[in-house]
Amino acid sequence: MAIAIIGGGLSGTLTAIHLLRNASGNQTIYLIEQDRYRMSRGIAYSSQLSFQPLNVPASAMSLFPEQPLDFYDWLKANEQHYEKHLKQPVTKDDFIPRFIFGDYLKARLEEAEKLTPAHVKLIKVYDEAVAIKRSGNLFQIAFKESKTITATKAVLALGNFAPGNLPIPNTGFYQSAAYIASPWSAKGLANLPADAPLLLIGSSLTMVDLVGSLKEEGHSGKIYVLSRHGLLPQPFDVTTRPYPKLKIPVGLSLLSLVKFIRSEIKEAEALGYNWRSVLDAMREAIPVIWQTLPLKEKKQFMRHLRPYWETHRHRMPAGSAALLQDLQEQGRLELIAGTIVDMHELGHKARVTIKRRKQSIAQTIEVSRVINCTGPQSDFAKIDVLLVEQLLASRMIQPDTLKLGLRTAPDGTVINGNGMLEDGFYTIGPPRKATLYESTALREIRQQAKELAQNILQENNLYECNMLVS
Repeated sequence: MAIAIIGGGLSGTLTAIHLLRNASGNQTIYLIEQDRYRMSRGIAYSSQLSFQPLNVPASAMSLFPEQPLDFYDWLKANEQHYEKHLKQPVTKDDFIPRFIFGDYLKARLEEAEKLTPAHVKLIKVYDEAVAIKRSGNLFQIAFKESKTITATKAVLALGNFAPGNLPIPNTGFYQSAAYIASPWSAKGLANLPADAPLLLIGSSLTMVDLVGSLKEEGHSGKIYVLSRHGLLPQPFDVTTRPYPKLKIPVGLSLLSLVKFIRSEIKEAEALGYNWRSVLDAMREAIPVIWQTLPLKEKKQFMRHLRPYWETHRHRMPAGSAALLQDLQEQGRLELIAGTIVDMHELGHKARVTIKRRKQSIAQTIEVSRVINCTGPQSDFAKIDVLLVEQLLASRMIQPDTLKLGLRTAPDGTVINGNGMLEDGFYTIGPPRKATLYESTALREIRQQAKELAQNILQENNLYECNMLVS
């Protein structure tokens, strides 16, 4: 039996680890990643930015829920290898550089592979998968250069895609050297004069990492940060106390839900907790809440509440918050609530026309570079990837109505273009945001990977039994 995992980042690697740990019988696991450096790292843990800490402390970054301090224990055992990057000794509350977590993920995969019995094999394929075609109960995975492989199960673990370009009149600007489409690329800051002004579109955690990297590299120029609402991620508070399990009434409307959360926060604060305690306690209930909301109310959430939820749910390290505040006070960073009207190349620079919120007159700024930090593209109809385009054309996948990801069953089985389950074909991580809403952080992905691996192995065992009987 063969299982093909397309994508070697966190989602794919963690699924492979669980398969290796629990496989019985003859199993071949293909872990497919076109970029060798990103194998077992993905985009999130392979960036070469000089400043990119995890946004939660070491104590909360275990790959395994049943071993909550696994990452911290690994870190303690290996901290001597990172003297230039960690304060010694490392503590549970430290925000660790992302590349070190990538080392941990890679180490746990290697460990699982070494402990696997001989009849279970892990084969790493360093090539781009360009097509997946069903042949009865099997899947044929074609590559750009390698030979086609056959699998009984296939898992799309594609992770996050680069941000989409904004709809501006002068789309030719996106071919300019002054525009950086991927905020995770090291070339975004390469050869940038120390005093060069630049514009970061989007005020997400990615923007925070870029500002930190600019500071690390001695940048002293003006930084404009523009987003529709001008909201920054809230700071993480390591002293936040766990809140008792929330009992959220079933079937609340969006308005009633907001009122309930506000009331719960008020009661929590009176007992010595804070809003972070309450929102953290909600995480397990979010998939059920999201799935029970009518489409109309989901659209209302996306239009009016999403930016506020995201900035409170996905927080930045307190040190990063202090850095942003310091730069704002110095006048070196300006946070703008508004929209892009248009962008034009001006020599080796960019002229950007913006419209601030609640102002009718547009404003023009000149910068040396524009970097897109608007967040990963999640509308699969707009993703310029050969495999995605092929799967859409063959109707093996179907984007969801809200353009958050793919339509899937609760267990991650993909729903095809005909509205039917594509048996044996799964996805994990960000594409499941459409069904679960919260599906991008380690806490959710590690649980998905564990359950998906169990499901795949159970189905394979059943299939083998049926083959023996027949």
